[in-house]
Amino acid sequence: MKSLERFTGLVGLVLLAAFLLPYIFKLPQMDITLILLGGLGLAVFDYFSSGKSDKSE
Repeated sequence: MKSLERFTGLVGLVLLAAFLLPYIFKLPQMDITLILLGGLGLAVFDYFSSGKSDKSE
């Protein structure tokens, strides 16, 4: 993964976390909180797994 792609992906991940974290901390319902944490976790997983294979087809 190129450095610019890694940087822009990290910026997007930070912005997503900044958007979701107030909802995660303030919502009293555990089920919605788990759904939001799952979405954030999938975004983090995608960020780290997208740079593993650099095969160009």
